[in-house]
Amino acid sequence: MEACTINRTRQMLVLEAADYSSVRSVLTIWEAEQDGWRRLEAFPAAIGRAGLSVLKREGDGKTPAGRFRMGTGFGQSPAPAGSWPYRIADGDDYWVDDAESPEYNLWVRYTGDPAGRWKSYERLDIPLYRKAAVIRYNEEPVVKGRGSAIFFHIWSGPGIGSAGCVTVAEEHVVRVLEWLKPEAEPVIAIGTRYELTRLAPFAVQ
Repeated sequence: MEACTINRTRQMLVLEAADYSSVRSVLTIWEAEQDGWRRLEAFPAAIGRAGLSVLKREGDGKTPAGRFRMGTGFGQSPAPAGSWPYRIADGDDYWVDDAESPEYNLWVRYTGDPAGRWKSYERLDIPLYRKAAVIRYNEEPVVKGRGSAIFFHIWSGPGIGSAGCVTVAEEHVVRVLEWLKPEAEPVIAIGTRYELTRLAPFAVQ
């Protein structure tokens, strides 16, 4: 299970799933203050249609448990308010989930026929990605087959699972994107209460 360091982190998202097979979950957002972490808000959330995994595999429909850095925001214009990096995606933007490709788990801009270049890919201009952010899972190094295209994005509805992403209502995606600050080095901790006792102990006291 990946767990990035949080020595300088001042913002954290915490996703708690009831158990490994649960899709319904709760996302809370936290800020570090002088006397500890303070919870700001809580949102209903949904994760992968097959639940949670500490050893994710490509195509398993599960959300990876662990602690990961938040990556760039992306989606359609206009960009949310705030200072978090945000990239406009259009019909030439793809995320590669073809595990045999050297571009696996990367954002690639390509103007040709994607089906001729990759066996599997995600279009980044779809409605569920109208407002979204990358969750920096399976990076540095990228491990083939360990999962790709893990995002924080708009849900299909309460209790409806994703392909492995963390999802909430659109207004809550926007709220989080406007709250994130680069200097706070935000991360997201994902797990059951058991994993969160190690990944984000302040959130499960």
